[in-house]
Amino acid sequence: MHSQTQLKQRAEAVQEDERVRRETCCASREKSSAVMNGNRAPVWDHVIDALLAGFHHQGVGDAYLTRPARGIAAYAPSPHIQVEVIERLSVTSIAVLWQDATRCRYADQVWISCRARKKGRCALSGAVIHRDDFVYKPRVRSAVPANANAMILASVIARIPSMA
Repeated sequence: MHSQTQLKQRAEAVQEDERVRRETCCASREKSSAVMNGNRAPVWDHVIDALLAGFHHQGVGDAYLTRPARGIAAYAPSPHIQVEVIERLSVTSIAVLWQDATRCRYADQVWISCRARKKGRCALSGAVIHRDDFVYKPRVRSAVPANANAMILASVIARIPSMA
């Protein structure tokens, strides 16, 4: 109950800050455009308009309340993720280069083979992974890696010429 009150107060404070910023911004733009002659706008008006386009107090203060995506959505094919199989270490393990601009980077991460415990998506091919499919996943030791829920289908690894 107490944490909900704090979250509500924080959201209200963020909304108030945005309102003050917008009023200040709009007032200065109106003043500068009144000074200009004819249809000429101040130099940076187009930039400010582009930055404020579509912003109507939607979700102000809610960003810190959202949880990261889990399961299938967490590792759907994304332009932010670059995955490359570096080498086969043994029959049951591979070395992977995992770069995610929004989460983490592992230059030589060890992935082990196992059966999928839940449905997901292959980080290399984007194919759907069903429960009990043979997959590779990051090896978890003392610290859980940020990409611990990621999986790569074993059949995709078998099709890579250098891994056969």
